[in-house]
Amino acid sequence: MIIEKKIPNFGFSTELNEAHKAFGQDLGIIAYVEGYEDVRFWGKEFKKLHLDVNVREISQFSVANGKDSILTAIKDGSITLGITVLICIDSDYDYLLSKNVDIYNSPFCFQTYAYAIENYYYNPIGLTELCYAAACLSQNSNDECLEVLFKHWSNYIYGSFLLYLLSTKRGQKRIIQMSLKQLNLDTGEYNAPTTHTLSAIQLKSLTEKGLCKDNIFLYFRGHDIEKEVKRLAADLIKKLSRQKKEQLQKHKDANLTTEYFNKLKTIDVFAETRAQYPNNHCYKLLQKDIRQYSSLLF
Repeated sequence: MIIEKKIPNFGFSTELNEAHKAFGQDLGIIAYVEGYEDVRFWGKEFKKLHLDVNVREISQFSVANGKDSILTAIKDGSITLGITVLICIDSDYDYLLSKNVDIYNSPFCFQTYAYAIENYYYNPIGLTELCYAAACLSQNSNDECLEVLFKHWSNYIYGSFLLYLLSTKRGQKRIIQMSLKQLNLDTGEYNAPTTHTLSAIQLKSLTEKGLCKDNIFLYFRGHDIEKEVKRLAADLIKKLSRQKKEQLQKHKDANLTTEYFNKLKTIDVFAETRAQYPNNHCYKLLQKDIRQYSSLLF
């Protein structure tokens, strides 16, 4: 505890870690993350490559949690990145817009590439199956309603999203947010997609980073995606459970129905504990960064 109280005054670096080790106080590899939920996400990612990393929220070092606290600590020298001092942060739009590249290019900085960890948890790919699991049902192999729904939405909103990325006009963001709020399980294909005025060079810069018409849900604001995916997943689970209730009522045993509804789960239980995230460009880059770091250790 005495050591940690001194850290904000003297900063943290690999050299300081080595000094502690000389006195028998090995802090190991420390990764600072934005907040409490990030501890769980990044801890799992390091463990997948058998790396023993002590993942801590930045408020153990700074006065507050959040990405800004981490970036400020890096820029003012309070944290010096090194082989045993890492940071893990959400990309937000930095990856797509090539911001803060001096920090991201460090082999000791890890980023989501997708907007945030919520975009991994609530990626609609594979989410229909999780809803069936939450409803204690075996998935109908023909049912991928959430995947189809978000693919259609992504294609529709693609133009507005591009304009929002490269424009200061807030109107495009409202268009995207409203389109998300209007989604429902019966939403079909859109008659016409939103349009954009980006040049070929601008488009190439974004597509080379993995952005395409089918995957806007990876790159738009994570909390918005999470909120609306949860809403739609809850609607699907409710729909599936009503169908199951009708089947159970044929047995004319109220206890069976009560037992069934007591076993239902919400989607976050399954989404936030996914064993694997759907394969995509962002996640491949995230894993590649951790593998490259691992090669420096062994």
